Amino acid sequence: MQVVFVKAGGSFITHKDVPVKVNVRALNSLVKILRAVKDDVSLVLGNGGGAFAHYAVLKHKANRLQVFLSKCHQATRSLNRLIVDYLVESGIWATSVQTSSIICKNKGEFKVFIEPIKQLVSNNIIPVVYGECILSGEDAAILSTEKVFEILSMHIRPSRIVLLTDVNGVFTCNPRTCSNAKLITRITPENLHSVLEVLKGTTTSDATGGIYSKVLSMSAFSFKTGIEVIITSGFDEESAVAAIKGLTPKYGTIISPRP
Repeated sequence: MQVVFVKAGGSFITHKDVPVKVNVRALNSLVKILRAVKDDVSLVLGNGGGAFAHYAVLKHKANRLQVFLSKCHQATRSLNRLIVDYLVESGIWATSVQTSSIICKNKGEFKVFIEPIKQLVSNNIIPVVYGECILSGEDAAILSTEKVFEILSMHIRPSRIVLLTDVNGVFTCNPRTCSNAKLITRITPENLHSVLEVLKGTTTSDATGGIYSKVLSMSAFSFKTGIEVIITSGFDEESAVAAIKGLTPKYGTIISPRP
């Protein structure tokens, strides 16, 4: 079967404005989505850090390496464990894979121990990775879930990447606060520059750069590899299921090298 990388974004899976608070409604939606697609595609699931990781990074980034890394890992593992436990109790056979146990960075290059992911996927068990702080020599590097997917894609090529957020895709301004927000349905090499200019002036950032950074990194990835990236709402279960199955979602933003 096709392999699809799916991210449950931090803005979807947590209440980002409240430290360390998971969104139970989002967990319910995620379970329904995974149930609807698990027999049609193989999955690698990732979760963002949201109210857990971003809070910890901002709070401890000035501390020495040992404190920063330990607190970051404590936060990221806590959220990942909550998500995986909820999936398993709901009959979704998934298991946590600590990102820093399979990815390290040395002299500017990433090393990956991919075998656990491959074996889980081949046995129809969903590996759940996550954005995390990893050791990089004598320093720490912050990996977003999107970056984790990029690294893993060099070893397991996904048919597509689907990013589940709390809104229907990428908008010209924040649809929660902007009355004239317009959904950008497609991002290609032809309109990327203009999209980034719009996002640069209207979006807020977090520890991994916010939507601007995500669009920048995912467009570079998509244009280089030919792999489409779809951003849609995890609360719009119909669009999410369609995107994961390779169909055109009713609402969403498609990043593609093709017009």
